[in-house]
Amino acid sequence: MKFWRGLLALILALLTAGGLMLPAMAETVDYKITDPYATVNWDTWNHYRAQLHTHTLYSDGEMNITDVVEEYYKLNYDILAITDHGVVHTGWNRPHKMIPIIGFNKYIKPNEIKAMSDERYAQITTGADRGGRPMLDVKQGLEMNALTSRKNHVNGFFCGWGQNYLGKEEDYETCIAKTEAAGGISVINHPGDFIAASHDINRVYDWNNLMPFIEPLLRHPSCVGVEAFNCDDGPDRYDRVLWDQLLMYCIPRGRNVFAFSNDDSHVMRHIGLTAEIMLMPELSEEALRTAMETGTFFACSKIARHELGDEFEGTGEYANVKRITVDDANDIITVDAENADLIEWVADGKVIATGNAIDLRAHADEIGAYVRFQIKNEGGMLLSQPFICDDGNMESHLIPAPEEAQLVARILQKIIGFFRKNLIGELIYRSAVLEKRVITF
Repeated sequence: MKFWRGLLALILALLTAGGLMLPAMAETVDYKITDPYATVNWDTWNHYRAQLHTHTLYSDGEMNITDVVEEYYKLNYDILAITDHGVVHTGWNRPHKMIPIIGFNKYIKPNEIKAMSDERYAQITTGADRGGRPMLDVKQGLEMNALTSRKNHVNGFFCGWGQNYLGKEEDYETCIAKTEAAGGISVINHPGDFIAASHDINRVYDWNNLMPFIEPLLRHPSCVGVEAFNCDDGPDRYDRVLWDQLLMYCIPRGRNVFAFSNDDSHVMRHIGLTAEIMLMPELSEEALRTAMETGTFFACSKIARHELGDEFEGTGEYANVKRITVDDANDIITVDAENADLIEWVADGKVIATGNAIDLRAHADEIGAYVRFQIKNEGGMLLSQPFICDDGNMESHLIPAPEEAQLVARILQKIIGFFRKNLIGELIYRSAVLEKRVITF
């Protein structure tokens, strides 16, 4: 009898232990990792320094196009897109069709508006005086919504749609959809400026504020991303935070969003503050477009006010990422980088790990739908594109769309929106917002 009682007790103990083990076993997460750099041949592809958002006298810039090109060439950029407001770029050595109002330089500085000479153009595009290292002239680029006061600006590439289009307030959809229909791609510029986020970081956590970006991103795969850095990072100091919020919302819905980094240069002192480091098999417009669409690039900036402080401005080179290895079987991502003082891994807008590798399973309770890394050094900051981390339960990471505002709030929002549809109203509004005297949406 004692034997059977003992055997029963042993069986019950084993079952209890097994029951306790099952939840622990169930907690082990196996990720499917989508690597934006999976197509890169790290042994043969080159790193190309790009600048995709610049201005000249053809719109509201203060610099002749030749001076802009020469300065980027001197700073060893490999790719340059001129993106004047409402003016399709046709070539550094070609006259441009200036548009009303924004083309005020036509009357103020008529003698300075000159295209680059054909001879100099040939030298730069072949690298004849730079050891055979050319700089690519990216044609058919421009900044759209050219005359909107809220700065809901979008850069269009590779199709030439948008000449003379002045835009509509509160409207990203039109220019993104028209660019897509014409066969081009687009990037949303300085999103934090649109919601005046620099004064109050909480505005980038309000999903009602983010919906103007989210909706066209989800509808249009041709809109490949947003600027995470712009110029000296003043009005857009929280754009990395904003970008993370977009990723948290969009990735569980099947949409990655790539980070761009651009000078938006209107004056000479803004040239060279940022760059995209493009990973491409060759220097061509076709390869550039593919890199922009697939995310095989890094976004870099000498200034990152939120992360590095207002006083910091990088000197020297950015980190050089030589290889990224994704071990999908063991859920480990490893970065081989030179000149990297600190590598941080970010998920859902928070730094969850440091070092050249991350074990996703070890941080499963901190990871939503993605991780990305950022590298800090004396040159500034480098951002990777997001690695999508699918734990097999993406539905659990879905953030619900914000409920419609109450009737009174909607009416007030419409009144404020109407008031802001002219420059004077916008300036008064922004002044009031920064003093916190009115409601913002």
